Amino acid sequence: IGIPVFSIENSTSPVEICRAALEQGDRYDAILVDTAGRQVVDDGLMTELRAVRAAVKPDETLLVLDAMTGQDAARLCVAFNEAAPLTGAVLTKLDGDARGGAALSVRAVSGVPVKFVGVGERLADLEPFYPTRMASRILGMGDVVTLVEKAQKVVSDREAADQMTRL
Repeated sequence: IGIPVFSIENSTSPVEICRAALEQGDRYDAILVDTAGRQVVDDGLMTELRAVRAAVKPDETLLVLDAMTGQDAARLCVAFNEAAPLTGAVLTKLDGDARGGAALSVRAVSGVPVKFVGVGERLADLEPFYPTRMASRILGMGDVVTLVEKAQKVVSDREAADQMTRL
């Protein structure tokens, strides 16, 4: 996506890498710290997460969850919220069969909002979360508003007028 990535060759300490990155961070408006992905709660990784959080002191802590995990998202969310208090969540893989029940679970168990959803593999596929649209999706009513917005991105007004004339 065209942004610099900081790393330290041969370093195995996430805390060391984070501290060194923060020293370089004065040149940037924002720094994103991405920890190792976890689909299970592991004491060692949770300890590491606490240490990274203490070193970084982030303004935002977002938990990225696979929407396909369904109700397991609730268990993960509780564990992560205890280890590193969350400010929000991101649900991915909503372009597949998942209907979004994880969104309800996340909010119910943690009280934090779902801020973004991923509906594909590209950066452009990361979208703001709209609760009413997710409710329609969960109820099996579809998401007409998002469909119209996507169509508008693909078809310009002029092309639409030309197509209407042809019809």
